[in-house]
Amino acid sequence: MSDQSATSHQPSAILTWLQLFRAPNLFTVPGDPLAGYVLAAYGAFEAGVFYAVGASVCFYAAGLLDNDLADLAEDRAERPSRPLPSGAASPQAVRSVAGLLTVLGFFLAGKLGGTALIVAAGVVGAIGLYNHVTKRLPVIGALNMGVCRGLSVLLGAAAAPHGDLLWRLLAAGRLLPLLIACGLVTVFIAAVTHLARFETKAQAPPAAKWLPALALLAGSGLFLTQVWTVTIWSTAAIFAVAALSALAVAIQLTRDPAAPVPPRIGQLIRLLLLLQTAFCAAAGTVESSFAAALLLIAWPISRAVSKRFYAS
Repeated sequence: MSDQSATSHQPSAILTWLQLFRAPNLFTVPGDPLAGYVLAAYGAFEAGVFYAVGASVCFYAAGLLDNDLADLAEDRAERPSRPLPSGAASPQAVRSVAGLLTVLGFFLAGKLGGTALIVAAGVVGAIGLYNHVTKRLPVIGALNMGVCRGLSVLLGAAAAPHGDLLWRLLAAGRLLPLLIACGLVTVFIAAVTHLARFETKAQAPPAAKWLPALALLAGSGLFLTQVWTVTIWSTAAIFAVAALSALAVAIQLTRDPAAPVPPRIGQLIRLLLLLQTAFCAAAGTVESSFAAALLLIAWPISRAVSKRFYAS
């Protein structure tokens, strides 16, 4: 993706680290465990949700740093203005911060008990697998990235008051909306990741352009069949905005094959905020509605930040 924040002078340390952490995308991270927690706890809120959110942000940020370290040789040749190849950040510092964030993430997950630690290990394992093994594999790599985000939703669920019963409740079908939400996030991000494979190509194949929108439409429709609260219409409206936005991206890329793909990738990733908003709104409680409002507010803020920093 083009480096929108590149300038003729060396950026400040703050700007460098914000770029390393993909500032626009960071807004989409807390909503994954937040939505998972809300769906697992049926809208109730306790302090455990903050540990899950903190752990998820730590793992995501550490994964981004590890990704840049893994791609350093390639970036030196193709994206020399990025923080690591340009020398704005040193590999040693990036490696140290990634390690500290991972340790902190496990510490926070450990506050939630054994189930959360198991899920946290799955998140870190999936991130490492993507960065170092599957990234360049056409289908497996995209699914791997989707699993990273789906497990983040599950990490929030493990923070619920009955998180130690998570596996039993899932097996018994007691948390079907949560399971569908995890699946929707996984498949949607996998579809977006697949499309991102063509961001440096002349054009993307038709299926790749439409897959994110189709995944969102199918997943949101399935989720709505499990919602029986008074907020079903507001939840449906939020899903509709997300689906229309994804369809608009597909139409634009189809009508103009020369249209740049990278900005559209960022636009699709930000739609996660709308999905997370809908998941929280579906719980129908005052607390979950407040969480949904915060996530909805973050959507335009993330878009504004994306004008300064690249998102992938």
